[in-house]
Amino acid sequence: MMIRVQKIWKSYGKLQVLKGLDLIVNEGETLVILGRSGVGKSVLLKQIIGLETPDEG
Repeated sequence: MMIRVQKIWKSYGKLQVLKGLDLIVNEGETLVILGRSGVGKSVLLKQIIGLETPDEG
């Protein structure tokens, strides 16, 4: 299975969390998402699995 997101935008009020994010993970690949608290890691994962919908993309 391939995971592909294109031009994902997500904001909460005036806080822009994801800004035009593109991501492709091909079958057999492993992806690690690292970053400081509050940079959008959990938001991205929620978008991928369908718990939240993007504002655009």
